[in-house]
Amino acid sequence: MENLDDQFYGKKLSALTTKFENMLEEGSALYYEVDDLDELLEHYMVHHKLELAFKVVEIAKNQYPGNQQLKIKEAELLSLTSKHREALDLLEEVEILENFNPEFHIAKATVLSQCGEYHKAIDSLNLALDCASDEHDMIYMNLAVEYQNIENYPKAVSFLKKALYADPTNEDALYELAYCFELSKNYSEAVSTFNKIIDQAPYNEHAWFNLGASYQALGEFDKALVAFDYVIVIDENFHAAYFNKANVLVRLKKYKDAIELYKKALAFEILDSLIFFYIGDCYDNLEDHRNALTWFEKAIKKDAEMADAWLGASSSLDMLSRELEALEYAKKAIKIDPENGDYWCFMAGLQVKYDLPNESINSFEKAIEHGYLLEDIWEDYAQLCLSIKNDVRATSVVERGLELHQDNKTLQVYRSITLYRSNKEDEGFEILVQVLMQEPKLIEEFILFYPKGMELDEIQFLIESMN
Repeated sequence: MENLDDQFYGKKLSALTTKFENMLEEGSALYYEVDDLDELLEHYMVHHKLELAFKVVEIAKNQYPGNQQLKIKEAELLSLTSKHREALDLLEEVEILENFNPEFHIAKATVLSQCGEYHKAIDSLNLALDCASDEHDMIYMNLAVEYQNIENYPKAVSFLKKALYADPTNEDALYELAYCFELSKNYSEAVSTFNKIIDQAPYNEHAWFNLGASYQALGEFDKALVAFDYVIVIDENFHAAYFNKANVLVRLKKYKDAIELYKKALAFEILDSLIFFYIGDCYDNLEDHRNALTWFEKAIKKDAEMADAWLGASSSLDMLSRELEALEYAKKAIKIDPENGDYWCFMAGLQVKYDLPNESINSFEKAIEHGYLLEDIWEDYAQLCLSIKNDVRATSVVERGLELHQDNKTLQVYRSITLYRSNKEDEGFEILVQVLMQEPKLIEEFILFYPKGMELDEIQFLIESMN
């Protein structure tokens, strides 16, 4: 019955808009019922045909100059065109007569919200709630949005819950609720809430999906998989469930199963380039570098600006011993996102491997400049400088690294080496002893970059002592 009603309303509205637009084109004048003008205004505002909406307002003013409902609609239209002050003035004109009309308070709240006056908007919506005999769920939704605007997420959640208890099938409320939980990182409450909604509506695929996403965020991956499976059973065309389930399988390192799910998600022709990339990443984790390269290149073909895909392909090419291409692909990634420290760090690693020390030094510095400050970069960079006997730079790198990671024993060994190389054996030996007392195996790192140490009596004695 609902479908028949929708079809009838759609045909009626289509006839009404055609009649109205023909009238404007011909320059004629027709009489309209108030409800017809209200429907025309709503239609043109929803579809953002504002010029036509203002034409409807002109006719409304001529034919029904005192109609309060049409004035409320006109205020909404003025607000859409950023004429907020005029909209509020118009609402003020009708406030006395419309004070018990929930639509008036909702319209006023909308204008106030667009002006950034969120607290006043909340006051208006509460008045609308007092006046309304039905459609409370819609007002709850609006209140939730306003509380989100002032970053009061617990209050927003409480109104979204009310909206859902009134109508468990409200998809917008479900996703707004999930968004609030994500912003507040309150995933435990999210799980509890979505389970309650599922108790009310067991076949609500959107509730199951958000439950799965909440379990996923909590790291409860087995429960997330069960929830996503329910989504797929209820609606086999719910593409996001395939995608999210595949992401969970990746976290569980079940890469082959993830690939199958990603391929099913591809059938919906959504997020193609991203899914191509994720499939490539799965093959990369399986060390199937030829297939990884194939899928990374599919991602590039679909989206030439996907820097991660260029870098993934570079890694695959490197593993396939295609050095020149690996470097070129890494350069492409950096060209797209030149301020990505991770990319520069990857490039530095390639250049070290391909015996390009000067280029690698530049890449290490770029990586650090753009925020890659993890321990591994300082270790790798220091190793390069020690290998090419650039002791001045090695000292600088080690000192900078130790400022950020003062407990890093490997960097402390490299500090010892730079001191030995600059004829400060006593200081170097003191640091080395302290490190080896905690991590004896690092003597191998010391000898690797300072083989002359084996000729020194104190080093030989130290090794014997440790043995």
